[in-house]
Amino acid sequence: MRRSADSTTSRDGVAAGARARTTPAGSGVSAAAGSGCADPPELCSARSRRVTAATEATGVRAYGQVLRLPGARAFVAAGVLARFPRATLSLGIILLVSAATGSFGSAGIVVAPLVIGMALAAPLWSSRMDRHGQTRVILISLGCLVLAASGLLALVLTDAPFWTWLVAAFATGAATPDLTSAVRARWTVLAPESQRTHALALETIGDQMVFISGPPVITAVAAAVNPAVAMIGSLTLGVIGGVWLASQRGTQPAATGATGATRFVWPPAGVVPVSLGCIALGGVFGAFDVTLVGWAEVGGRPWLAGPAFSALALAIAVGSVITGARAWRLSPVARYIGFAAAAAVAALALPLTQGLTPVLFLAILLLGLLLSPVMISGILVASARAPEGRVTETLAYPTAAMSLGVPIGGVIAGSALDATGPATALVTIAVALACTSVIAAVGEAVLRLARR
Repeated sequence: MRRSADSTTSRDGVAAGARARTTPAGSGVSAAAGSGCADPPELCSARSRRVTAATEATGVRAYGQVLRLPGARAFVAAGVLARFPRATLSLGIILLVSAATGSFGSAGIVVAPLVIGMALAAPLWSSRMDRHGQTRVILISLGCLVLAASGLLALVLTDAPFWTWLVAAFATGAATPDLTSAVRARWTVLAPESQRTHALALETIGDQMVFISGPPVITAVAAAVNPAVAMIGSLTLGVIGGVWLASQRGTQPAATGATGATRFVWPPAGVVPVSLGCIALGGVFGAFDVTLVGWAEVGGRPWLAGPAFSALALAIAVGSVITGARAWRLSPVARYIGFAAAAAVAALALPLTQGLTPVLFLAILLLGLLLSPVMISGILVASARAPEGRVTETLAYPTAAMSLGVPIGGVIAGSALDATGPATALVTIAVALACTSVIAAVGEAVLRLARR
């Protein structure tokens, strides 16, 4: 497994050994050969496309080509629906608990164990998917999620002791699988390396589609009906998407097998620098959420926070389209470090423009455009450095790290907001981005020294 992380870098600056992972473990099939393939026909057909990789489309047309890969459209659509619980559960619980208690502080306390549970359990669920196959593990995890979330709803609605809410929130988070990583793992099997950036850019666009549409819908349903119905609706969409994804056996990576001793889940060395950087990157989003709410309220226009969130998500989506359409000469690691640094510089415009709303929104759009290559490059590094048989698990680490960083960034920015106001809180966004770049750069340097 160490060999995969230490392989000679290719043109894109990722491990050349990653190409071998396009053939699932145990299949005994050459990626370039279409004959004698022991895997499902969809995967065998996809691998044969590597022979003509030089003629693949570039630019925006490449997205259409990626989506025409066998089975791609179905699992992309299922993945969008399956994202809803992870994207909206926190908001749903805030609305539910604040309505039940009249306190947003209590709602924030309940959300904390939810987020921690998600971050800690995501690699564990993903590791099980690698060993036992996605179908079985997704269905089990969704069953656990429904039970845990139903318990949390019942405890809140019946005014059970507050500590039971915390336990149920942690259980709900721990039962929430990272199905985004499950979808990305399918791309590592289905898409040739030359199309990997386009495929992962599509997934980032899918993330932003949910983050743009999910919160307004959940909030509207909570206001029009009640928060419990909004939370149930989010879970229902996620379960539908998850079951649909689980049913698509033809595009899932081959299971490595359930034999052998249970292995303690720990990230491969090659993804540690990027994953540590993603903790700070998650802090960016946590700080942004808290600070923009405070900025809007201090300015007497609390409704502006929603458009600000949507502007960032829209800019990230547009930036993802641009990032995936380009043929990059820089390696994914260099893009991750470089664009994080550039975004840190751009974020310094936020506190300078806080009094000029149109200019602030332009600064937010620029920030989103620069964040998208950071997010995509981090996933590219993880997918390329994933050891054989641990692809889904490895892809979960950057996501889990970001989940851990969100509440950290929110707490730091919230403290700055309370102490000195929005201007200082906005500076924390630039600081978090600088930390993202520096942590990843130092981690990569340490990794290179360790390999000598």
